[in-house]
Amino acid sequence: MNDGPTCDCGCANVFGTREAEADLKRYRRKGPDSTTKALIEAIVAEGIEGATLLDIGGGIGAIAFELLEAGAASAQSVDATEAYVTVELQEAARRGFAERVTARVGDFVALAPEFEPADVVTLDKVVCCYLDMPALVSRAAERARRLVGIVFPRETWWNRIAARLIDTWSWLTRSPVRWRLHPPADIDRVFVGAGFERHEVSRDLIWRVVLYRRRIGEVTPTNG
Repeated sequence: MNDGPTCDCGCANVFGTREAEADLKRYRRKGPDSTTKALIEAIVAEGIEGATLLDIGGGIGAIAFELLEAGAASAQSVDATEAYVTVELQEAARRGFAERVTARVGDFVALAPEFEPADVVTLDKVVCCYLDMPALVSRAAERARRLVGIVFPRETWWNRIAARLIDTWSWLTRSPVRWRLHPPADIDRVFVGAGFERHEVSRDLIWRVVLYRRRIGEVTPTNG
């Protein structure tokens, strides 16, 4: 099923069917986690009826399913891990969304031109896994007509310690996965330059949830 270039995040080499199925069982039992739920609620509050979604790093499809239930018209998804895409498509069929959900495997930065622009683009805990943040964020902005919703780590001393510990463990275990703390000002700079305004949603000990709204009068992307 892998129809795109491999993502540099390393997730495809670490996560598999067991992790994807466990995440799906947890979602069915408890719903989205707190930060994902905050992001979804913020998007719904902006008006989602008939909207299209592009979910980057979509995992098992929680954001897509919740927004479709709330009135979105369709959802595109891309994830680095084939097992997650397989599970998402199976769950979409089970929920009656088979005709409204498409999903691909690969690196979104490389595949971005092949995706249709969407009203809403989401990156839930994705930026922290990607080395070339400006490329990822700018490609996301290019595909977004109205909104970009993003969840990323806060730049705090405890997160910096956690990132170092994760990097050390990954080096010891030869895992390609890294947890990167990209400065929020750098993320803002890319979105503002692309015609968006930042609106803080929430934050907890680890994560920030932010919506970027396209400024009124800015040119929105068209197909192609």
